[in-house]
Amino acid sequence: MSTAKRKPGPKPKSKPKASPANEIEFSIKPNTKTTVTIEAGKEKEGKVQVRIRVDGEKIQHAARLVEVGDESLGIGARIKGVIENSSKLFFYKYKNYDIAISLFVGAIILYLVTRLVGLDQYPIYFFTDEAFQTQAMDELITMKYRDVQGTLLPAYFGNGMGLTVYLQWIPLLLFGKSAVLTRVISVTFTMIAAIAVGIILRDGFKLKYWWSGTILLSITPAWFLHTRTAFETAVFVAFYAGALCSYLLYRYRSPRYLYLAIFFGALAFYSYNPAQLTVPVTALILLVSDWRYHWENRHTAVRAGFLLAVLVLPYLRFRIDNPNNSGELLHLLGSYLVSDMPISEKIRLYISEYFFGLSAWYWYIPNNRDQIRHIMKDYGHIMLATLPFALLGLAYLLRHLRDSASRAILLVMLLSPIGGAMVQIGITRSLMFVVPAAILTAIGLDSVLRWIEQPSEALKEASNASKPTSKRILASLYILLGGVLLAAECNQLIDSFAIMTLAVLLGFHGLGLFDRFKQWLGHARFISTWKVPHLIISLALFVVLAGANIFILVDALKNGAFWTKEYTELQYGAFQIYDIIEEYHQEHPEARIILTSSWANGADVLNRFFLGVQPWLDTGSIEGYMLQKFPVDENTMFIMVPLEYSKALKSDKLTDIRVEKTIPYPDGTPAFYLVHLRYVDNIDEIFAAEQAARAILQEGVVIIDGQEVAIRHSYLEALSQSDSIRLLFDDDPLFTYAKTFESNPFIIELTFPSPRLISGFSITVGSTNAQIKLNCYPTLDAEPVTYTFEGKASEDEPVLSFEFPEPTQVQTIHLEMLDPNSPLPAQIHIWELKFAFND
Repeated sequence: MSTAKRKPGPKPKSKPKASPANEIEFSIKPNTKTTVTIEAGKEKEGKVQVRIRVDGEKIQHAARLVEVGDESLGIGARIKGVIENSSKLFFYKYKNYDIAISLFVGAIILYLVTRLVGLDQYPIYFFTDEAFQTQAMDELITMKYRDVQGTLLPAYFGNGMGLTVYLQWIPLLLFGKSAVLTRVISVTFTMIAAIAVGIILRDGFKLKYWWSGTILLSITPAWFLHTRTAFETAVFVAFYAGALCSYLLYRYRSPRYLYLAIFFGALAFYSYNPAQLTVPVTALILLVSDWRYHWENRHTAVRAGFLLAVLVLPYLRFRIDNPNNSGELLHLLGSYLVSDMPISEKIRLYISEYFFGLSAWYWYIPNNRDQIRHIMKDYGHIMLATLPFALLGLAYLLRHLRDSASRAILLVMLLSPIGGAMVQIGITRSLMFVVPAAILTAIGLDSVLRWIEQPSEALKEASNASKPTSKRILASLYILLGGVLLAAECNQLIDSFAIMTLAVLLGFHGLGLFDRFKQWLGHARFISTWKVPHLIISLALFVVLAGANIFILVDALKNGAFWTKEYTELQYGAFQIYDIIEEYHQEHPEARIILTSSWANGADVLNRFFLGVQPWLDTGSIEGYMLQKFPVDENTMFIMVPLEYSKALKSDKLTDIRVEKTIPYPDGTPAFYLVHLRYVDNIDEIFAAEQAARAILQEGVVIIDGQEVAIRHSYLEALSQSDSIRLLFDDDPLFTYAKTFESNPFIIELTFPSPRLISGFSITVGSTNAQIKLNCYPTLDAEPVTYTFEGKASEDEPVLSFEFPEPTQVQTIHLEMLDPNSPLPAQIHIWELKFAFND
């Protein structure tokens, strides 16, 4: 048990003086956790009565010097005492932690260096999602901080972006747009995660080698790659880690850290769309997990609730203005949750994806589950060599579930796949897993290093261990049996290994086998004398981990460009093509440049990011010039990808094709062609013949009200005419549509197998004026009944509904929808067409 001694203050002299602060000194055994409760009573005879209660547990902190001030002192003396106490405390802490703190600072510097060096060399792409953040901020400034809907300082933007757009605000105003700067800003904020992991391990788990967690996170390949980009998922994880760290400081240091936890949680919530699920669920579970502590600090919790209410307001405004946003996002991502499959199948898929997101195979083995731009060749998402330490750390958490820190980290790990499982597990949706993984690995590594440093200290615990009870033995046997059964069900060997290893660690510990082994080992002579200096182990560990981090950096910069030849999937070219375009424009100011849009998703965003809106630059494809005639002369420069160039060479509409320059991929094969060309002499006749062919109505079959219905319709812009026209009858008026290739009106002719009685119809057309003419044929050879309708749809009310004067018997319907404000050639959109049947 820890002992405490109170040193009396100096004896009073003849002349009364303010007595110095009394000192309290503790004598504490190594690796002992001590909780000190100080209760100050009423002042009596100029002194303050103090009662001290000391509770001890096993941890790794050394004792601290504490001084109790005298409330009777003047304000000046009290301030002086506080300064002196703080100075002593600082130097005392520095004396005890200078090695760890120095290595922690070194780890942060290493983290920044391995992120900032060669940002334009790896990753070799600069993706649209990265450019969008700065570009959206630039356009928001231009529009006086309102979005296209007129919302002042919107919470979310297109592409699902949110807070990360605002992070680019000040750098944009100071330095303008730059791809490297955009990434630098992201790197800067991800440093929060690196710092948070270290603090969690130091203050939440009291690890001796707590600083190692920062480097373990830094060498995690998935984190290494994504923190060198400006993808919003990395910034979200950083803020989420900051919230988790602040929460544990709230639990272990001061209730006031709850405000910081809520603030970081809000930053995470607004940074990434899936966080709208992850952050509230995390908060709810932590609320339940530590309910007693929250109740003890309910006054702080209530005040924090007001802060939370203020931070929620932007989201409430967004939700009111965009009630369908969540569903739209799931449709955009192709989630099975919005498909027509049975609920039981959706539940099965969700459970399958959820557990896949926790599998060792997905995280530690190189695989092709993710897109190639999100993986590093021959690397797992997490280093395979760290898996044994992570399993040791996980076993530690499961044995210490009574500790708030252990519960919190375990819960975060279990929550990491809940968002990604709604679509498909992918690294960007599940990246937050790397934070608890780094913490688990550091815990396991710390336990191993303590054995290496001084095994005799670890063996002392075994000598005092009690024999396992019958209940504990039974529970341990159940754990071992469950581990065997679960491991047998796994498809991947590494998953079976991970489950069995965890079961053995927990089961053998419960059976007391590890304690017996330690007791036997304690009789070895070398154990009592074995001791490796802490400084040597710390420096050696830092060198090994730092070396691994530098190796990953060098490997990525040297070989990353050659890890794959699927450069089109990487969407390679942003760092190369725009410099060449700008240079070409300076040399040929009269030239009009047509830059292909097929080389990247959202190429128009990249164009505006790098070059702004320029009258001499158009976004398009040579394929569009082969479908319709557009002005082309000697000053027209086409920039094509290889597939487009191949089609241009084979086209009978183009001639005199001259390549002025090629831009290569890293492996030397052509990435872009800079081409001059012209139309063939008889191009007008060719286009006229094709237009006449497109004027012929297309034929197909659709399902309406459970019946197969013959359909004839205008030529559509689609790869498959039949698949596209079916979208008008798929009961999805929000996300699927068909559009004409060039015709206005949009013609739809339906022929039912037998006459039907119809009383009206509704048509979803978006924001447009619609003039609709309807010819209803009671039978195939009868004269039609003609109706005309007119309506104005809007974005908020895109559906137009019309009723017939009376129910009409119809076998064939000929519908023409005209947009009078769209001259030919025009593309008329229809999302859904529904009839009201009365038979």
